[in-house]
Amino acid sequence: MRLVVHQMSSAPLYLHGFGARYGLPVPLALYLYAGGAVVLVSFILVVAFVGHRVGERATRYPRREAPLLVTLGNSLAVRFLLGLVGVLGLLTVVATGFLGSQTATRNPGSYLIWVYFWAGSVILTGLVGNFWTYLNPFRTIYRLLSRVLPHRGEGGLPEAAGVWPAAALYLCFAWVELASGQASHPVAVAALATGYTVLTVAAMFVFGERTWLSQGELFTVLFDVVARFGPVETERNDSGRLRRAWLRPLGAGLLAPVRGGWDRVVFVILMLSSLAFDGVTATDFWARVTDSVGPFAGSYGSWSDVVQHTIGLVCISAIFLAVFWLFMQVVLRLGGLRGNAMGAFTSFAFTLVPIALVYNAAHNYTYVTVTSQGILPLLADPLQRGWHLFPVDPQFTPNPIVAQAATVWYAQLVLIVLGHIMAVYLAHLRAGEVFRRARAVLVSQYPMLVLMVGYTMTSLWILAQPITSGG
Repeated sequence: MRLVVHQMSSAPLYLHGFGARYGLPVPLALYLYAGGAVVLVSFILVVAFVGHRVGERATRYPRREAPLLVTLGNSLAVRFLLGLVGVLGLLTVVATGFLGSQTATRNPGSYLIWVYFWAGSVILTGLVGNFWTYLNPFRTIYRLLSRVLPHRGEGGLPEAAGVWPAAALYLCFAWVELASGQASHPVAVAALATGYTVLTVAAMFVFGERTWLSQGELFTVLFDVVARFGPVETERNDSGRLRRAWLRPLGAGLLAPVRGGWDRVVFVILMLSSLAFDGVTATDFWARVTDSVGPFAGSYGSWSDVVQHTIGLVCISAIFLAVFWLFMQVVLRLGGLRGNAMGAFTSFAFTLVPIALVYNAAHNYTYVTVTSQGILPLLADPLQRGWHLFPVDPQFTPNPIVAQAATVWYAQLVLIVLGHIMAVYLAHLRAGEVFRRARAVLVSQYPMLVLMVGYTMTSLWILAQPITSGG
């Protein structure tokens, strides 16, 4: 989905692209090779400085107790205010979707869903911690209803189901955003938000609150994965109250134990592939692909954009999963692993999370820094009835000073390279824990290095297409 904010100059500001393109001072290929080279050098440095760390100590990380976070996290005022914000946000999306303007750029619900929630919350969770635990409106609604309606205990969903329900819902959500053509229609978004709320609350009544949130509620599962990258680690009791909290280095939580299973592998791969597909659809490559299937599709009737995007989303997700599986087979074989291959497979998948997070930040850079400003006049008149609830100029123009094409390109370049360096580092530490011999660790990471360099160059190429023009 590409939200467009019309400025006073009448020039549209796009979510990921720009009217004016940045002319690179050198050919794009040099940036791609340089990015790959930096990742290669980082691999050499990782081997030199942490190559000796094997066994359990490879994945140990420092952490500092933070009792103040426990106090804040258990504060009734904090929990009430954040819960209220979550419910009000959901109600705003629903109310403005059904009753407000049906132009996405004139509807605050579109900004709340796509800019602040889907783009901004993921970035903020990775940098701060899992505030979704408190913001989650579905949990708040369930707890209010459970006071008056009968509900069952936990355990209604088999543990063997893993997070497959959340993975399936994630794919559905990605399809709505990227392939359905409905993401820019506020009434459709409001209807889907209402339906998802009913589904989630009903599932918590049927399967239990903790069970459904941890296995079936896609946003809870997503933010739990993202929060592993964040600087806050917590321990909670059965009622959800904080017992202890620690501060840790960014990314360290991705080295914590994780239950092995295809469900979690697929979930992480979907985080990567859906973002990549969104970027690919803005390239000339996608246009050539869709044009090339025209003659074939003509024999079976014309293929709509929805069909083309659905096929593209599924195919790219399948390709990402197949490539990761293939490389991991080589990694595990070279490392000489005997035993829990699925557990190792899953834990290596989590080392890709930094790539998904930095790509999300790079991909949505202008969305978060500039397009987000467009909500200000809309909050003053959410239903477009001529209201003035806040003193905001109706002709307010977003300030694009931090989103010039050159600034965006270099910010994306730095983010992508740093994210892949962190993934290389985490993968090497994970290999040290899994393979336990320095030589086996080193040899096993050669294919991972190839994969990371390939991811780096591909990500930069995709991001460059909408904003750069040669060199």
